[in-house]
Amino acid sequence: MKRSRGPGPGANKRQASKKKKQPKATAKPPPKADDFFIESESSGDEARLGEEKEEHDPYAGETADERKLRMAKEYLSTIEDFTGADGDDGELVDDGMADGLDPVAQRLHREALKLRGKLKKKVAENLRQRKSSSFGTRIMRGHRLPVTCVALSADDSTAYSGSKDGSIIKWDIKAGTKLHTVKRVPKASNRMERREVKGHSRAVLCVAVSTDGKLLATGGDDQCLLVWDTETFEVKFRLYGHRDSITCVAFRENTYTCFSGSRDRTVRVWDLETGAFVESLHGHHSELLSIDSLLQHRAVSSGSDKTCRLWKIPEQTQLLYKGSRDVLDCVRFVDDDRWVTACQDGSVGLWSIKKRKPLFRRDRAHQGKWVTSVGARIFTDLVASGSSDGFVRLWQITDDSKLKPVHEIPVIGFINAICPSRNGQFIVLGVAQEHRMGRWQRIKEARNGIHVINLLEDSAAASTG
Repeated sequence: MKRSRGPGPGANKRQASKKKKQPKATAKPPPKADDFFIESESSGDEARLGEEKEEHDPYAGETADERKLRMAKEYLSTIEDFTGADGDDGELVDDGMADGLDPVAQRLHREALKLRGKLKKKVAENLRQRKSSSFGTRIMRGHRLPVTCVALSADDSTAYSGSKDGSIIKWDIKAGTKLHTVKRVPKASNRMERREVKGHSRAVLCVAVSTDGKLLATGGDDQCLLVWDTETFEVKFRLYGHRDSITCVAFRENTYTCFSGSRDRTVRVWDLETGAFVESLHGHHSELLSIDSLLQHRAVSSGSDKTCRLWKIPEQTQLLYKGSRDVLDCVRFVDDDRWVTACQDGSVGLWSIKKRKPLFRRDRAHQGKWVTSVGARIFTDLVASGSSDGFVRLWQITDDSKLKPVHEIPVIGFINAICPSRNGQFIVLGVAQEHRMGRWQRIKEARNGIHVINLLEDSAAASTG
């Protein structure tokens, strides 16, 4: 008979553990009165702030539709305040589509045309009625050697100039004073020093400022394109790549796209927001002397090969314009379809994108003297040209695409750069004793400096040194 097994030695312990009672759950203590007090105080503050906001905000109770209607009325009233913002110094010429519309609709239509570069303004005829002696001139001096280039900010408040002495000066146009000066620096002897340069080591030949006025690009005989912060004048980028002197530089309107031209016969495209090189454009058979850009993603250049070339960047194509009889020293856009040139044969030419030869050529524009510079008040019919004959001459682009004389204003010396202001109140000139690219002739009576010619009758100023 089998004997049943009894509980093992650990059985009593297991049973004892089962008999242990589970601990009782403790109840959470009730919230203190202080907690209720703090919470109610916070909600009270929010309520009071909401009441105060409603008292001070007159639009607190309006619906979404009422808010949209109010904002639309405010926008329209703002536009109405600026219906005359283009100024009253000339007649606006548009496509005629806005005729018969109310002033607000006309303003909106003109803004759209301006963005496409199709809005033009007639201003030259108003200047024709003036006497040459009524144009006041101010002279701002600061460079030790001849001025080679000038750039004007889009708001017409600041000018920048470069010189053969390697310096760059920032000017306050209204006050006629220097705001900042960058002097010539020693030449970099190695690659490490090139990365740290804080100025040009040789002559500065070109300057350009971005539309927003934040960036300044300068180039010269040291083959380096320097990009500056216009507020601090710290060098943001040092761009190398050209194999010879950088003779011209230009920004595309409302962008940081920059075009630089050189004696190495190339145009280089840069993105100055990042300091990146985009591409190199080849086509000119000789050195480049001038380049310009406007609203469209394109640039026009001229050089010693007696040609103009229109570079279409998105299409990666170029158009060749051969109608010149001599070297084209300077080229400037009038609008996105037309430009003017200064030629060494003494002529000023008007060109169109649609024709490979000039629409019009004004021979002996400066009594047979070499035309050294040209400028245009963009999207208007006013053009200015300079030489060494003692005058800066103003021209009107007529409806039949001719250049009609408007005025001649006395200026002694080589006019190496011309920058008409966008508001039409003045013209900034870079005047020197020598031509910007050489020393073929010297005019001792000339004064190296920036000349500001006032075009408004009530802003004539005496000449100052």
